[in-house]
Amino acid sequence: MDNFLQTIISSQIDCEGQKQDEKFLKLFCDLYRIELFKDGLDLILTKLQSHNLRFEIKYIKGWDTNVGCFLTDKKNFFDKVSNKFFAKNLKIILRSLSYNVLAHEMAHALEYESKINLGEEFRQAIALDMKDRQAQLIPLRSEIQRLMVDALKAYKPQQFLSELFARYFELLSVSRNVVSNGDFTTFEVMDFFVNTTKFIDKIFNPQIRPMIDPKISQTTIDIVNKVKLIEPKIFFQEKIDSRINKNNSSWAKGIKSNASWLESWQKVQQLNDEKK
Repeated sequence: MDNFLQTIISSQIDCEGQKQDEKFLKLFCDLYRIELFKDGLDLILTKLQSHNLRFEIKYIKGWDTNVGCFLTDKKNFFDKVSNKFFAKNLKIILRSLSYNVLAHEMAHALEYESKINLGEEFRQAIALDMKDRQAQLIPLRSEIQRLMVDALKAYKPQQFLSELFARYFELLSVSRNVVSNGDFTTFEVMDFFVNTTKFIDKIFNPQIRPMIDPKISQTTIDIVNKVKLIEPKIFFQEKIDSRINKNNSSWAKGIKSNASWLESWQKVQQLNDEKK
């Protein structure tokens, strides 16, 4: 497994200072713990294998607070080893080598490669999930507020959908199925973002799947099986949060169940189908 990934990835990573290939490989492998990520990660590997994507790991300068970015470069280059020309058009710069930064920036690259219009189904899905709703689990509620509400104030409105898309991936990347000591489980994230999860699973992933090298898709099944974590434990704080939410019946009555939100999504999809 490690040799397979190392062969594809190592030549496509540039490190400023000390080499960090092993750490990068571990983070990348661990993200396969989220089954929903598999197609996206496989496409990233496909782009790396074809030399259409590079990662650059750089130090954070004192004046620079940007922890990562995704860039496109349309210039072609000649690879002397293979004696071929390649379109070097994708680059991900990481100034913090962590699950959330890696997942966030790769999501931007995947959005670009997919050519998907986030202003259609994704906009409807994220709106159904977030409008007038709050997660019951306090740590998850706080992280959603920080990542997907407060942080967006620094961006232009036309960037909101792209950022929400990347931040959904980022939120999953710090859930307990990836990080064993995380503050919330993967299921809790997906359960709250039920329509967004459905969008990724039923619309986005099928759109990028044909772009994936079949050999990579088959080989990474083994990675998925090897990196799975044991079922996450419930922390003491979650028991307190659960008790608070059960007692706070007036607040709970104001929140619709996810089944209702899923029903709303299905109605929207039905209306869209009738328009076609």
